[in-house]
Amino acid sequence: MEKVWIAAAFAGLLAGCGSSGSSNDDCVRDNPLQACEDTSSDGADGTDEDGTDGTDDTVDSGSTRTPEDIGATVASFSFASDMSALTVQINGLDTSPVSAVYERNDRLTDVMGLDDYVAYSVQEDPLDRFFLALGGMSPDESVSAVAVGDGGQFNTVFQDGYYRRVGAFDPPDFESDPASGQVSYVGNYAAVTNVVTRDGLDLKPVGTLPDDYAELDLPGQPVPMTGVIFLNVNFAEAALNGQILNRKMYDPRDVRPEGVSGVTSAGNIILEEGVIDEIGEFAGNGVFTDDSAAGTFSGVFGGEGAAYAAGNTELSWSISSLFGEDGDYDVKEVGMFVLTQCGKSGAREDICSLVAH
Repeated sequence: MEKVWIAAAFAGLLAGCGSSGSSNDDCVRDNPLQACEDTSSDGADGTDEDGTDGTDDTVDSGSTRTPEDIGATVASFSFASDMSALTVQINGLDTSPVSAVYERNDRLTDVMGLDDYVAYSVQEDPLDRFFLALGGMSPDESVSAVAVGDGGQFNTVFQDGYYRRVGAFDPPDFESDPASGQVSYVGNYAAVTNVVTRDGLDLKPVGTLPDDYAELDLPGQPVPMTGVIFLNVNFAEAALNGQILNRKMYDPRDVRPEGVSGVTSAGNIILEEGVIDEIGEFAGNGVFTDDSAAGTFSGVFGGEGAAYAAGNTELSWSISSLFGEDGDYDVKEVGMFVLTQCGKSGAREDICSLVAH
């Protein structure tokens, strides 16, 4: 399409830019959230920052718990008490933490219909990268998740996802209550893609560049997505599966040609049988309805009786028409979700009423 372009390269958000032992003075960051150190040895094997195996993981700082192919850097995030801002922090091995504050973006929140989640964005100046974050938290604040992505610049798009649990894993007592051994979770889904445009409504205006800089690669704004998720979970067998459906992409541009829709539908994703470990984390693979590979999903259960689940996805797919304009688009998508168990307070009764619980 004429005004939407896809970055030529894709990298995990917050990948280290310096060699071991480098200092802040030696590090130049295109990504304002990027740490100067390679933190792949910290947390990549599922251990906590103190090197423990995570079995006493009563308070999770928000570190990345997604599969290694999403990214092995260690990060944390926190919401303001009124959800008006989101802070993301990157922990290097021997540098000061790098934090960035994303402000609530009510326009995008409303456009995407994010009833349970909030859109946040940050762009320090017109020539800096524009970052979009989509985040949410369970009502009891036990689990939360975010998906973060920028609009691309200098042939690279940065993306990553994070989820967090506060408190220990408290699975349903299915031995005394066999009916609680298999339960369902339902909720909304939100994602950031690597499909980007330089004409995004939320970008800071650049103005007129000097002649020598007329071809400067300007920052873009990413195309976001929404959907819904249904999960069937069997705690007795430590397994789960489900589906992401009603997936929609939203055009971030200010002006669209007359008669062109600002929404494009995407195919459903089947979440194949995944596994749940002893501390309540889960992971599995996503496929399309024709059983071709789509990517991965992972997350964590939290709250009393595992009332909630939060997690991320990393998906790759192609589409030949976007917002009414033909083309070949190779999409990389990082998503987030925070779900409520059917039968628990706040569950979506439109679906949960069909489920025995």
